[in-house]
Amino acid sequence: MTALPGAGPALEYDRARVAAGEVWRLATAQLVHWTPRMALADLGMILVLGAWLESQGRRRAVALALALAAVLTLAGVVLVLPHLLRYRGSSGPASALFVLTALEIARRPSRRGARGLALLSLVLFAVKVIWETITGQALFAGGLPVGVDVVPLAHLLGALAGAGVAATPPTVGGATP
Repeated sequence: MTALPGAGPALEYDRARVAAGEVWRLATAQLVHWTPRMALADLGMILVLGAWLESQGRRRAVALALALAAVLTLAGVVLVLPHLLRYRGSSGPASALFVLTALEIARRPSRRGARGLALLSLVLFAVKVIWETITGQALFAGGLPVGVDVVPLAHLLGALAGAGVAATPPTVGGATP
């Protein structure tokens, strides 16, 4: 589902169509979603967390995390999940910003309890990924259309991208003047 009716099937990752030469789908699959709730969850997180990180001087880190997560997510879908025929969503990049934000908060000397809440959020994120893996149900995106599977690997690869960027020195992944 997208803001443009009919754009979802034209932009989603479709393994057969990519193999037939429609390679743009590798770049556009994360722009379309299966449901409005899924779009709201993914894009809302990207907007809110990206804005907060940018306000903290981490503009380059946001761009790097989003790009790395997008590449890792699609690489995972293509290489690790050959049975997955179609994919839509930006939960990999959203997961990257979630983990990056939590790690940014956890490593800063801050108000009492902020570090603990950040670390707790990372634990809860891991529980979410495990739950989705075991149940095959999306936790925040709600019910997906029949025949559409949740892809916890996208969340995990996004998380790894966010953690990797958090580990970079501010001059590489981070602070902007």
